[in-house]
Amino acid sequence: MYDVVEPCSDSGAYRAEPKEKTKIDLEELEEYLIKREFEIEFSSEVILLVLHPRLDVEVGIYPSGKLLFKTTDEKIVDELFEEFTELVKDFKNT
Repeated sequence: MYDVVEPCSDSGAYRAEPKEKTKIDLEELEEYLIKREFEIEFSSEVILLVLHPRLDVEVGIYPSGKLLFKTTDEKIVDELFEEFTELVKDFKNT
């Protein structure tokens, strides 16, 4: 469902974008993440910013399915990519 994770040019983060057009229900995803003890740092119609409870890394989730991992640690990025790509597909609108 996703292209390979790539570093952002100058932001100290990595991004992943869906291969196909996607629409994520951020509201439902936010409710689910709160139940799983993620801290919601910001929520709007255009982005959901969450703090991973164990890794202490901020993740941006866009309605388009784009993911932004705010870390430069590739090992953490791999772990976050695995977790969030699976999680996001459960909240994909059809």
